[in-house]
Amino acid sequence: MRRVWGIEYGVWGIGFIFLFSSFAFASAVNNKIQEAAYILALGGDTAKAEQLLGSALLPSALASEKLKAHLYLAKIAEAKGDSSKAIEHYNFLKNNSQNVQLVYMVANKKKVLGAREEKIKIASIKEPEKINIEEPEIKKEARFANCGVEGELYLAQRTVYNCPDNSLHLVSKRNEVISIPFVGQPAKVFLILDGIFLYSENSLYFHSLNNGLKPYIWRRTTLEVQDIKEIGDKIYVLDISGNISLLKKNSGELVSKAKSDGEKFFNPGVGLIGTYQKNGGISVLDTLLNNLWDYQIDGKIDTAITKADSVFFYLQNGSSEVLYTRHYQKLTAPSNTDSLLEFESGNAFAWYNIAVQKNSDSAWQRAVIYGARKGELSSFIFTEYAKRIGARWVKYLPVSSNTLYPNMFNDASWLFVYDYGAQNLLKLSLETGSINGEILLPRTRKYTLKHTLSSSPWLVLNSGYWLSLFSLKEQRTVSFEMPGLPFDFLRSRDSIYVGLENGFVLKYSTPRMRLEGARKVSSAQVFLSRGEKGVYSLSQRKISLLSSDMLVNKEFNLALNGVANDFKSKNGLFAVVLEEGRVQFFSEAEDFKQIGSFSVPSSVASIELLEKDGKIYALVGEANQVLSLYEPSGVRVWTFRSNGSAAMQPILHNSHIWLDQDGSVVAIDVNSGKVVKKYDIFGSGASISIYNNTLYCFTPEKLLYAFPL
Repeated sequence: MRRVWGIEYGVWGIGFIFLFSSFAFASAVNNKIQEAAYILALGGDTAKAEQLLGSALLPSALASEKLKAHLYLAKIAEAKGDSSKAIEHYNFLKNNSQNVQLVYMVANKKKVLGAREEKIKIASIKEPEKINIEEPEIKKEARFANCGVEGELYLAQRTVYNCPDNSLHLVSKRNEVISIPFVGQPAKVFLILDGIFLYSENSLYFHSLNNGLKPYIWRRTTLEVQDIKEIGDKIYVLDISGNISLLKKNSGELVSKAKSDGEKFFNPGVGLIGTYQKNGGISVLDTLLNNLWDYQIDGKIDTAITKADSVFFYLQNGSSEVLYTRHYQKLTAPSNTDSLLEFESGNAFAWYNIAVQKNSDSAWQRAVIYGARKGELSSFIFTEYAKRIGARWVKYLPVSSNTLYPNMFNDASWLFVYDYGAQNLLKLSLETGSINGEILLPRTRKYTLKHTLSSSPWLVLNSGYWLSLFSLKEQRTVSFEMPGLPFDFLRSRDSIYVGLENGFVLKYSTPRMRLEGARKVSSAQVFLSRGEKGVYSLSQRKISLLSSDMLVNKEFNLALNGVANDFKSKNGLFAVVLEEGRVQFFSEAEDFKQIGSFSVPSSVASIELLEKDGKIYALVGEANQVLSLYEPSGVRVWTFRSNGSAAMQPILHNSHIWLDQDGSVVAIDVNSGKVVKKYDIFGSGASISIYNNTLYCFTPEKLLYAFPL
């Protein structure tokens, strides 16, 4: 393909041919535009193309014809490096187009092309004038009522619908439809001028107008994509773990890669790439992904909007800041606290000084969260903070942005934190919290962690119909397809039982994951639990005792007052949780005779059976943040009204029940239901794990705490 001025004309020229071949041209002006497009597609004489396009700007030309001509001329001028001429054509498009998406594109082009080399220090202004950006209103057709509207693919003049049938449907004004199927939901769509980037099931696809959008030009395995930025013939892909990949747009080939803590791109100026995270952290890199500078806003960012030479960051608390980020000249930071905060409102060192002086929770929270981004300060700040709250240590973990309450487990030597978004395990020292690397889980599919096998270093992973057993020691995977979607799992020393949604129960031997048997016990979803006499399944109000070779030894019909939502057992006592907050108890020794029941005001969020003084009790967490202890007969022993628990999943340790709260982790006495110990943390709710007399909890602020019990 011919290259002129460093631009591959075929990249966008052929896309224009696709556009024009999709619609009939009747006028002489349109014929000239089509001829110019053909010349550009072949990388031919641009002077001739400019002459043809210039003649299309006569007063007699239709408005739509003038818009197309100006768009071509702007592209030619941009390719030649004639910024002023390109801006002139883009101005016409901005002032005359009724297409909102095109206006946004033009405004962005003007910002890039009109960049000047001023050295402007970052500044902040509280509460600037609000900028209202209205999304283009697209009226849905009735047949796409259940679909989401992604926007308009301008050059193809088609509205893009993301539909539940696992397809993108691109609809023209003449109701012509192009359908692009994809695998799995949800799918993310990023529209650019000449194509579509589609993320689905750990893969990124590029569909280009150059080849009529089908099939895709390339496919690349990647973690969930958060944002995409296009610059020339390159694209920048920001994934859920913060990694930025620089790819060649037309081949998907990796050029370079960088690690960041960003969650979204913004445009800081010509030749720059900006990222921001919700906690206020801002980073600016060059186009080769070299980090240039960082900045910290005091507050959580909601949205970022670029206007002229400024970026307006609107915060979740209703305030806002404007940063002049076109070019940043690093100056000597002031020494006193007030000047530091004026220079950078989220300056970690300044907030640490305030925290030491005032010893307030809010100041310490700022110092810790903002200090996490500063390697030279973080160790010092975190050590002082841990002393203040009585923790052995506190660490900031670089997990993906959608990992709020991760699973944690250990193998007696290490603590593992499961990062669902990044599909990996962080490996940490139980004693110091130092990170000892990461273990990458299989990424061929979007797996979720279902179980950890405590008797051996194996993890059970699930992705749709696929089940995988992953070895922590050897970091290898055994995968196989199941004859249905899994609904419930039960592990034993050398086997894994899987209850499917279609009524089957499967038994696999570990670690080879060989199928030992299968049994269809019903036609609906199957719960699994273990009693004194073996493994039981529950489905459609029937309990079945399964033998080691998967035969049904006995069946018991239960008189359930509703549909089962959970199934737990301990010491021969079985609890069945029903809809609308009902719980019924059955005795295995008495052939599953009902021995008690009770109802709670709210739906049941969690239930655990525990033994106390030789008796079995039910610890019930409700959706309305109430935790209660019940006898199987229905007698309520005590009630604790919680506040801000993430999932009402208490952890029992000795005579205490540990539960996350809003801003703390508390120990509840199992006998009285009263709080007997409390640790303060930052964040609403937490994941909790206890090992070797140490409580580990992880908060949505990405902070991992270790408290001595």
